[in-house]
Amino acid sequence: MRAQFFDGFNFNDRKYSIVAIERPEELFSIKDVPIRPTMFDESCIRGWSAIYTLSDGKQLILSRLFTNNGDEPAPALYGVEPVSFHSPAGDLQYNLNLSLTYTGSFLIAYDFIHEYFMPFGFQLPHAFKTVFELSFENGIYTHVESRSEAARQLRINYEPPVNSRKKMQLKFGTALKGKSQEHGFDDEIISQFMDISYDTKYLF
Repeated sequence: MRAQFFDGFNFNDRKYSIVAIERPEELFSIKDVPIRPTMFDESCIRGWSAIYTLSDGKQLILSRLFTNNGDEPAPALYGVEPVSFHSPAGDLQYNLNLSLTYTGSFLIAYDFIHEYFMPFGFQLPHAFKTVFELSFENGIYTHVESRSEAARQLRINYEPPVNSRKKMQLKFGTALKGKSQEHGFDDEIISQFMDISYDTKYLF
């Protein structure tokens, strides 16, 4: 397992990472489309990733979907045929431009601070210098609030997750047991970092 590939969000002419989602299954679920991706790369265990954006009318749009369909032929999604494109999610790209009806919020961020890098799962929001919370009602963008100062305060209050002891475990981890051997973290911690929801990521 490796650090996971974030979904992207194009906002105000900049590409951000989506680092926490209030209702992940309501934003987009791969189960809702006739494709069954497999793990293509350890940096994208779920086998898909997406880029979202806003229309001129502030409508939330699923712009592009990157994925694979294992060894099976790739179907059309919402009437759109895939094109060949290599990414951590797979070998397919769907240019969907699909309007979404999501109600809720999510956090977007950029300018990652490598000192807070975790070697597995999704990175925490406060590991980024710039963080915004965007809110939507039935897919319409309604509000943005900066969480950058709150993220900075968290960096003051909490030490980096990979301290000197953990770095030694990462380098000389052969004595550790179980599937988390390579990380020096227990399975419960690893499962939390694999969860992108507010339940595990929203700390402000």
